[in-house]
Amino acid sequence: MPDPRNPSGSDRDLAAALALLDQLRPALQQGDRAKQNEIVRNLIALSAPMGDQWQALANLVARNGELSLARAAIDLFVEARGGDSHAQYAKAALLEQSGALREAYDLMRSLPDNVPDPAANAYSRGTAALFLGESDEARRQLDRAVRLRPQSGPAWLSLAMSVDLAREPALAERIIAAERDIARTPPAHHAAYYYAKGKAHAECGDPAQAFVAFARGAREMKAVMPYDRQTDRASAAEAVQGYTAENIAAVARQPGEPTGRAIFVTGLPRSGTTLVQQILTSHSAVDEGGEIGRLPVLAGEVGGSSYHALERYLGCSGAAGAAQRLWGHLLAERFGTPGRVVDKSLDSSRFLGLAAALLPEAPLVWLTRDPLDRAWSCFRTYFVAGLPWSFDLADMAFHFRLEDALLRRWQEILGDRLLVVPMEALTAEPEPWIRRLLAHCRLAEEPQVFTPHERGGTVTTSSTMQVRRPINREATGAAEPYRPFLEPFIKAYYG
Repeated sequence: MPDPRNPSGSDRDLAAALALLDQLRPALQQGDRAKQNEIVRNLIALSAPMGDQWQALANLVARNGELSLARAAIDLFVEARGGDSHAQYAKAALLEQSGALREAYDLMRSLPDNVPDPAANAYSRGTAALFLGESDEARRQLDRAVRLRPQSGPAWLSLAMSVDLAREPALAERIIAAERDIARTPPAHHAAYYYAKGKAHAECGDPAQAFVAFARGAREMKAVMPYDRQTDRASAAEAVQGYTAENIAAVARQPGEPTGRAIFVTGLPRSGTTLVQQILTSHSAVDEGGEIGRLPVLAGEVGGSSYHALERYLGCSGAAGAAQRLWGHLLAERFGTPGRVVDKSLDSSRFLGLAAALLPEAPLVWLTRDPLDRAWSCFRTYFVAGLPWSFDLADMAFHFRLEDALLRRWQEILGDRLLVVPMEALTAEPEPWIRRLLAHCRLAEEPQVFTPHERGGTVTTSSTMQVRRPINREATGAAEPYRPFLEPFIKAYYG
């Protein structure tokens, strides 16, 4: 019988694990990222008997940008489940969410076709293949997914995204006819399907029916994800609060770490940011890019996005170096290679002051586009991240005007530090604009950047098919057939 006065090593480890778990709740309530990471790191070191809880812990530290810890935690989850296929599938999902899409895809392909079930397996493999540019495999798996589960709106949408439906009228008709299956399912399946149906009508030349379908999808989304104009306005105001060219320059002069690894590409969605990412990542000195979402983590460490938050942080820490080291660590966690990277995360406009001040060597690029073309493109896009302002044309106009004001303010503050690239000009005259991009980003000219569609690689946005074609002007004037339907936007934006 164990002596309670002399506990065994396993008993001591269990007691230590329980003590750590007691500390986790307050760390979560306080939003203490560093403490959360430390607790999970210590639990991993103990190989604590967390069982299925390892999955939740892996997801927690992944959201914090600690991908090495997330991998270690999910491996312990797989081990706790005896290495079963369903646990391996959960690991693949974590890898995909962490940006390791190729690794996730290879792991998914190694699993039986019925894990977690045949339809979900086909959908996961199909969407991963789509983002990796493997169009034939994407089409095969996504077609399997909708045959197995015809009521799956997301599967129909991914299948629609994988092809030009103008060239496949039979598939377009299948998508339109699938509404009868969708009608018998819970509303959660509906929205994605209606975006697929809208794409089918649009590419088959029926703008009226296309708008009806996209509007139905938007209504479904708005019902579950309402937009708060006041919160959005407050976020935009905080983003520029207190920043001047002088105080940004003063922070930038502080001694610190190298800060030139990231290239920030921002602007409203559907403005050409994915095209610019593809151009830049075609360069031999730039390894990868994507919507990495790490500036909000940096803002959380600083205590906010405003200059006043940054000033308080610097007053406590004494220098910018700590924040710069955290940024370097977050990039190293996300991108294993040492080369430069493109960060085209959504809403970077709300953190541009922090980026400019704390990362003075990082190039800043902002894409613009004709407002009506951009509005139509956003309205017809099912954003995986969920952008509540995109579900209503008047809300969209409100958000666009906030972003327009941010651009004007950042141009006043940052001057030539911010390169503004109009998408229409870039697609009309690619060579001079690509040269300007390269010069702004301190990259030598290389021939392959002028043919970015040949690069291949991973593209996880709704532009995944467009950027695999040569640079063209097809998107210019795309809203014209829909102008009568876009009156709510026109009135709210220009009125």
